[in-house]
Amino acid sequence: MLHHSLLLAALAASASGFFSKPSYTRGTLGDGWNCSLQLAFKPTCGKFSSATYANANSGIDLRKIKTAVVPFGDSWTAMNDSTGAYPPPPPVFLGTYSMAGGRASNGPTWTEYIANDTSSEVHPYAVGGAVTDLTLWPTAIARKININSFTNQTKIFLSQNNTWDPSTTLYTIFFGINDYTYSKTDGFDILLQAAEVIRNQTELLVAAGAKNILTAGLYHNQTGSGPYKQALYDNLKSLRKQHPKINIAFADFFPLWNAINRQVPTAPESSITR
Repeated sequence: MLHHSLLLAALAASASGFFSKPSYTRGTLGDGWNCSLQLAFKPTCGKFSSATYANANSGIDLRKIKTAVVPFGDSWTAMNDSTGAYPPPPPVFLGTYSMAGGRASNGPTWTEYIANDTSSEVHPYAVGGAVTDLTLWPTAIARKININSFTNQTKIFLSQNNTWDPSTTLYTIFFGINDYTYSKTDGFDILLQAAEVIRNQTELLVAAGAKNILTAGLYHNQTGSGPYKQALYDNLKSLRKQHPKINIAFADFFPLWNAINRQVPTAPESSITR
C-alpha cells in the first residue's frame, strides 16, 4: 500500500553505510543503505470518505509508478537541485560536511526512497526554506532574503513542458513547515490561505497532465496545524471531484513522527527530519 511504502521511506534513518562513489543510478539507490526497515508503528489507513483528515489513498498504485517521481517542497524534500534535472546530486557525504549531497537529511530524502522502490527517476523541484507563497507572509518578506515557494517551483516545472507518462509518474507535494513558522507571527488563519495556494498550484499541475498526486501534511499537531491539514485534505478531495480521473493520496506525518519520538527517543535523525 502507498502509505506503507511512504512511511517505510520516511523511516530510512537506519543506514548501514553510505554511498562511497559520486554516482546516481536509477533503481540502485539502496546500494550501501539498509533498506530492510521496520515501521515504528503500524499506520492506520483511512478513506477519503472520512470527513476528518486521515491517511488515505484513492487510486495510486506504486506498482504502476515506473517513469518518474516529481517532488515539490522544502528542505525535507530538497536534493540540492531544484531544476527538475535527473539525476540530482548523489546523497554522498564529503569530508566533514553533514549534508549528504546538499540534503538536510542523513541520506536520501523520503521521495528518493519511493523512486528507488519503484525504479523511477526522481526530478526534484523542492528548495530548502520554501513556503507556499511568499506574498502571504509579511514576516518572511521582511527578512529580505531569497525565499523560494511552491508558486516558484510550479513556474519552473510548467516552463519545461515535460513529457513524462502521466499514468506512471507520481507527483509529491509537501509544504507547510516554513509557512507554519511564519504563521506564529503573522497569524495562524493565513495557513488556510496557504492551503488554498497548494490547491491552486496542484490544479496547474493537473492541467499540465499530472494524474497521481500525493500531498503530505505537517509532522505536528500544534496550534493551527490541524485546520491547515484539514484544508489540505478537503481541497484534495474537492480537486478529485472536479477531476475524477486523477488519483490522490494524503499522508499525515504526525502519527509517524509521534511514534518515533515516543518509542525511540534516542533514534538518529531520519530522512524526514531537519
